[in-house]
Amino acid sequence: MHPVRVASLVVLAAALLPQSALISATEPVPYPKPLQTITARGVSVVRTFPAESGLTGWVIKRDNRQMIVYTTSDKQHLLVGELLDDSGHDLTARYASMYVMKPDVDSLYNQLEKANYISDGAASAKSTVYVFMDPNCVFCHFAWLALRPYVKAGVQVRWIPVNVVKPSSALRAAAILTAQSPFKALEYNEGHFALSSEDGGISPAIKVDPAIMSSLTANRSLMDAFGVNGTPAFVWKSADGRVQAKAGMPPLSELPAITSLPEQPEPDHELDRFR
Repeated sequence: MHPVRVASLVVLAAALLPQSALISATEPVPYPKPLQTITARGVSVVRTFPAESGLTGWVIKRDNRQMIVYTTSDKQHLLVGELLDDSGHDLTARYASMYVMKPDVDSLYNQLEKANYISDGAASAKSTVYVFMDPNCVFCHFAWLALRPYVKAGVQVRWIPVNVVKPSSALRAAAILTAQSPFKALEYNEGHFALSSEDGGISPAIKVDPAIMSSLTANRSLMDAFGVNGTPAFVWKSADGRVQAKAGMPPLSELPAITSLPEQPEPDHELDRFR
């Protein structure tokens, strides 16, 4: 999300709300009209707080994910985006540290064992890393490549499929999870990944069994609960036993800490941008 300054905050609510929702009602209401509209669509308000420049900040929640939005002093508009002060400091990040509740990652980590994942590496691994992935996600493909040397060195990666990138993501995830060997199906998907179109290599299933769709939904809810936004999303325990979660393809220099293994050679030139 591109940062915007206080004086030129872009009103993005039109992407979320009908235009009529940007005009406040004349009668007294518990929330400004824009917030009423999105709460009617399943968004809940966690708390409110005073923000800079006469704005009111709101912590909202949907599908276990929290974010901060702002309403203007006249309560007629909803603002979505990073809020920067005159010195370029990110006020939204500061407000998030103050008002957004942190997930109970220790409890969530215990739920990962119940997720519908694909094991990659020996059962007697030296360490375990969970990765939420979409079969059409190009950065998940890079994560697959980057982790190959670490799997050989002793980490077990547990790939947790989600469908977030394209309509065919659920169909490809279903094809992988229902294959006779889900690992080989995942290996084929990544080995034949089409970089130009950002499509997984496996043929999509014709349809998704309701049980598989339910597990994909549960996987996504668990990813959201960790507070990570986007794939790949890594979850692991650091050397001191603390649960860590990180979204996005990390620099290769971070993989030793994530895997709890010494740095491994990465000969694949597709990964040069992450060196």
